[in-house]
Amino acid sequence: MENKHYLSFFSRPAGTEVYFGIGLAVLVLLTLALYWPGMTSPLLLDDISNLRPLGENGGVNSLETLRQFVFSNSAGPTGRPVSMLSFLIDAQDWPPYPPAMKYTNLMIHCLCGLAICWFCFLLAQHLNMSQAHSGQLALLVTALWLLHPLNTSTTLYVIQRMTQLMALFASLSLVCYLSARRVIEYSPRAATALLCLALFPFALLSLLSKENGALLLLLIVSMELLFFWQQPLIGLHRWWYRVGVLLPLLIVVAYLAVSAPDSLVLYETRDFHLGERLLTQTRVLSAYLWKILVPTAFGNGLFYDNFAISRSLLDPITTLPSLLFIAALLSSAFIWRRKIPVYSFAVLWFFPMHLLESSYMPLEIYFEHRNYLAMVGPIFAVAWYFRQGLSSNIAEHLKQSLRILLAVIAFLAAWSTWALTNLWSEAAVLYSYWAEQRPDSIRAQLTYSEYLRVVDLPEAAMERIEIARSYHPNEVTVLLNQWNYACESGLTVTYSLADISANPDLEYYRDDINHHLRILLENLISRRCDYPDLQTLVKLFTRIGEFSLSTPRRSSYQVFFSDLYVFYGMLNQALISLTRAFELNPVPQIPIRQAILSASAGNYGESLVFLERAKLADQSRNPLLPSVMSEISRLENDFQRLDVAN
Repeated sequence: MENKHYLSFFSRPAGTEVYFGIGLAVLVLLTLALYWPGMTSPLLLDDISNLRPLGENGGVNSLETLRQFVFSNSAGPTGRPVSMLSFLIDAQDWPPYPPAMKYTNLMIHCLCGLAICWFCFLLAQHLNMSQAHSGQLALLVTALWLLHPLNTSTTLYVIQRMTQLMALFASLSLVCYLSARRVIEYSPRAATALLCLALFPFALLSLLSKENGALLLLLIVSMELLFFWQQPLIGLHRWWYRVGVLLPLLIVVAYLAVSAPDSLVLYETRDFHLGERLLTQTRVLSAYLWKILVPTAFGNGLFYDNFAISRSLLDPITTLPSLLFIAALLSSAFIWRRKIPVYSFAVLWFFPMHLLESSYMPLEIYFEHRNYLAMVGPIFAVAWYFRQGLSSNIAEHLKQSLRILLAVIAFLAAWSTWALTNLWSEAAVLYSYWAEQRPDSIRAQLTYSEYLRVVDLPEAAMERIEIARSYHPNEVTVLLNQWNYACESGLTVTYSLADISANPDLEYYRDDINHHLRILLENLISRRCDYPDLQTLVKLFTRIGEFSLSTPRRSSYQVFFSDLYVFYGMLNQALISLTRAFELNPVPQIPIRQAILSASAGNYGESLVFLERAKLADQSRNPLLPSVMSEISRLENDFQRLDVAN
């Protein structure tokens, strides 16, 4: 009897093994077919900024360059090394071949679907479904999830492999957890091994893919409270729960509490405050749920920087209803947690998975990829209640209506995904569609403008920037973008750099200012157009420095300020700007730069002082990052020899 129960976890739906396997294979093949047109889509937005380091130092071709690429990403506190390592599957230099990277994303999407299918099968069995019905339910959830159009941008947006890997390892962790729960009474040793696997490696890999992986622990707590409250863990397994789940959760909460002041400071770089963000997220989460339950191609994409901010409970008018709706969901899920646990499970899966990105952190307002794993709970509940309806004693015509409704939802999901992947397949169509759909989105307009520049349509490109400026006339990044492009293309604009710095209503919320400063300096150095005098440029840089910038961004800004001074031969001012940059970001590359600048002026003794500072910075660097001590030693020997020769 013991072996029977133990092995039941590994068994497939009784009597339907072949159909289950065929159904799963058909789903994967259909997913591949639906997504295949999108394999030709281009790299976008954060793809470029995160993956460009592939080309630094001659590409990733040694252990040192591998460490540099994998451990130097600043997208989150962990650096997301598992995700960064995965990109090396497809490319080791810049530029990469986009279809290869998107193909890997698609394979991971399919693997996620298989892991979610496994998880749903186990969960349905725990809820006393037969193996055959559990298999049917798992296939239905997997179909709705794999084919859901809301996952299109996550799969085809290369950098969101971070989200995909987080979801994959989190799903495998939950598979191990439910498997352990299933056999815990019959084989405690096997349960212990499975519980350990749930945390190490899978939960850890999920966290190191993206920080949302920590929310996996909340999902385990939710399932313990909803489904296992009558079967509490005992003995060693109870310690696993306390030390492996609850204690790390407390550590995460403590970390968030300690880092909260630093996070809240970043609201200075946003055009909304904490209260407005929280109010806005009620509308965002409601919109997410609507898109999950009513799959459609309309309105999906990457650009939501134009999403209206809730300035009060009635501005927009949908804010208060959204707040009441979410409050009703959460309160009813708690009240009915014993009576209708699957409904409570859906609610207590969806909202915890949004706890980091849709709460107090000053992140951007809206991104579709935040639903990649979060939608599993609601989809499971929908499939569960459909299956319950078909198994109940309701009239046959009602059952037929349920079947038709389910078929319509599945068809709508598949058709919408097909429509979106075909849209993604052609860059020109994709960019123009987003730009026309969201005229007030700076990103949509500027992305289309960049494409038009590549295909040598300068007037059309300038027109797109002008549309962005018409909606955001005081946004400094738009103004610099247009001025820089006019400089490069020989077109004209109606304002000067002096006008930008003199604008009393100038604002900075929408883009990376350093990107535009870098282009401005490149054009200046290459003398592509007529520039104003140094005093005007210094005023512009100083005006930009008055904005609230994050610490890393301000450090880079000071480096660019030093480049401006270097171009005009003002060594002391350049060194001062680099010192300010180093104070904000004490990495050895900055004093190395100072040493080279000083040496270029014959100040070799001063160069050696800067190299000593670089040594100290190198010694205190992240130990996972490669050392630059060999470069420092080489420069030190050269400067010592030159100093003696002097």
